[in-house]
Amino acid sequence: MKYIIVAIFILSLLSVCFLSLNYIWAWFPVNYGDVMKVAISILILLLVMTGLVMIFSGAFAQNPNHPNVGKK
Repeated sequence: MKYIIVAIFILSLLSVCFLSLNYIWAWFPVNYGDVMKVAISILILLLVMTGLVMIFSGAFAQNPNHPNVGKK
């Protein structure tokens, strides 16, 4: 599950970067109408959500090299 979240994060990050660079340099003609604005918003929302999931899952993860000494 951890690798799927990382893969989704990387794909959405690359997609947002490509669309942003395409908007700046106009490599391909893309109609940035309402549908494209919604798609970009969904990609950014997906990027934020997967980033937060990675941060919180890393914060609550248990390190197997550190035993629970003294905890009952």
